[in-house]
Amino acid sequence: MSINTIRFLLQLKNASLAQNEFISIKHNRRYINLLKILYQEGFIQSFRIETDLKTKNKTIIIILRYYSNKPVFSSLKLISTPSLINYISLKNLYKLSDKKFVFFLSTGKGLLTSIECKQHKIGGKLLFVC
Repeated sequence: MSINTIRFLLQLKNASLAQNEFISIKHNRRYINLLKILYQEGFIQSFRIETDLKTKNKTIIIILRYYSNKPVFSSLKLISTPSLINYISLKNLYKLSDKKFVFFLSTGKGLLTSIECKQHKIGGKLLFVC
């Protein structure tokens, strides 16, 4: 996982802990796939890309989600960093409990959740847990 992706996830967590309704970040194509998966799993309410007409800079506006006034990203934990990469096999993936946390993995098929990895019967690089 790149350092920019780690910073992006930490920005989401910090904004969520500060009870912000939304966060605005610079546009990056790598973030779009991650945001789509976070949206599908219910960790964010929505996101949109806005373009400034004068400077033609793009920004991503992310609307954060809260359950019972508690931040969803409070339990975010980074597993793999650029200096420490953790891989998990399919056999060990079945040993993890999906009831409390959602595990996100980087695989040959792209960024997937642990449930999707079990459906495709593949393992991968364990990125982070929410």
